[in-house]
Amino acid sequence: MSTRTTSMISRGLKLARWVPVTAVLAETAVGAYWDLARISYVRDSFDHLGYPIYFATILGVAKTAALVAILTPGHPQTKEWAYAGLVFVYGGAATSHLAAGDGPDKWAMPLFFAAATFAARAWLPQGSSTSTALRALGGSRRRPRPA
Repeated sequence: MSTRTTSMISRGLKLARWVPVTAVLAETAVGAYWDLARISYVRDSFDHLGYPIYFATILGVAKTAALVAILTPGHPQTKEWAYAGLVFVYGGAATSHLAAGDGPDKWAMPLFFAAATFAARAWLPQGSSTSTALRALGGSRRRPRPA
């Protein structure tokens, strides 16, 4: 295998690490909006599960805070807490649907997002911000400034 092929495979694997990150961040952003807007789907789900509707506001604020923590540079311990909180949110959703007797059509996606959250945290470089990780992938190449 040539050096170029090896480099392309390596870069492809690095980019593949962003699949769970993107999925989790997108779902968290959409979920936060839906929870805060209290759309009919959220109201119906909360009624079905027996949760008070104000719990949607609590979850929406928590998801928004998690997004801010994950996307801002620095503060690695805060990011750890954000990822842990998202695992609890998605794991709790899956467990709630299982406890309500719902089928896989209701609990499989939250379970997938809980697993994707674990993967997102495990595969990103330790203690880095999103911009640092992009630079590590070669996504943000800056030309050196002349002296």
